[in-house]
Amino acid sequence: MDSKTDLQLRLVRQLLEMIVDGVLQPGAHLREVELAQTFGVSRTPLRAALAQLSALGAAEKGEGRGLYVGANAATAERLLAGLPQEDEEQVKERIARDWFEGLIPREVSESFFRSRYGLGKMTLSRVLAMLSDEGVISRMPGYGWQFEPTLNSQAANDASYDFRLLIEPGAILQASFSYDRAAAAVIRSRHERVLHAQTLKLSELFRLDEDFHLFIAECSRNTFVVQAVAQQNRLRRLLEYESLIDSGRLNASCMEHLSILDALDAGERDRAAAAMERHLLNAKAAPPAFKR
Repeated sequence: MDSKTDLQLRLVRQLLEMIVDGVLQPGAHLREVELAQTFGVSRTPLRAALAQLSALGAAEKGEGRGLYVGANAATAERLLAGLPQEDEEQVKERIARDWFEGLIPREVSESFFRSRYGLGKMTLSRVLAMLSDEGVISRMPGYGWQFEPTLNSQAANDASYDFRLLIEPGAILQASFSYDRAAAAVIRSRHERVLHAQTLKLSELFRLDEDFHLFIAECSRNTFVVQAVAQQNRLRRLLEYESLIDSGRLNASCMEHLSILDALDAGERDRAAAAMERHLLNAKAAPPAFKR
């Protein structure tokens, strides 16, 4: 596998996502040093990614030195949809899917991974790090790894929503809750783009759903609430790999998210909390079709 190409592609995807999310606006200066620090990479792969971004038409040279954002959110979204998937991303999804379907044991060795998926040591190390970052697996003493509990049964799915019903509506009512209107406007515009888009990947809908719930949690200014919601987001990622969530339900979720934002924009936190409760109950009532 060409890890250098994978890294460049990953950086291009991250840059385009920043444009889609409004973090990078058209005309913004793409400063190599700042972006390299943001992504935790050296300037060499970042420079290659910026060159690829320029070739796609999403970056352009300005009057001075350097590159500037040359695409709006809609164009960046279209370019994202056309990007090839990274080899390592494909392997990661295959491993996650095999675990979800019960094809591999919960506790596995690195030699098991290398043998089953035909991976070299360095490639496996990067894939395992990606899965670990997403909370899918964790390291055991020695060279072993174990998969974390996930939402692969109806009981686990229901228990997850029952927990969220205890946490998320209450977070809105906390005295420490501070509504970030600027960040909310960005989240709202992303939802509106999704609702008006002709086509959209399931992964894009998942990312928006995760970001919305994490945004509400962060407004609570309660570290434990943020950690709890982040963990629930990680648990649900295996459902994305299996494509077990109905995209129609995710579109309905977008509308429900907007109703929560409407209430918060009006300063009506009681109404927002009630809307959050209805939203989670609706999601619980339309569970994925589990295979086991």
